[in-house]
Amino acid sequence: MVFEVVFFFVSLTALGAWLFVREGLDSWRLRRRSLRVDLLLAGLQGKSAVHAESLLGPPFEIVFGSQGRSLYIWKDPVTPAIPIAATLLIITLTVEADGCISHVAAEER
Repeated sequence: MVFEVVFFFVSLTALGAWLFVREGLDSWRLRRRSLRVDLLLAGLQGKSAVHAESLLGPPFEIVFGSQGRSLYIWKDPVTPAIPIAATLLIITLTVEADGCISHVAAEER
């Protein structure tokens, strides 16, 4: 009887510790990913869309707008430059008619 009670409390303690460590690792991965994305996207403004495709891979969608502008959308790009995390990462680039990037945005959901 004593063994079962001790085993129960040790199991609960181990489960609580595991959940605490897992939550800490998830938040660390998310912070690391946010920093990497900020550093990666900071240098894209003013560069060409071809350069962005070489860094991020092929876009998920390209929406062509009026006056030659286009919107490049990446949903959770698989690239070694961006670490994997538990959230969905959406990167959007506004590209002018001459092919230069005029606006960069990233959102995590």
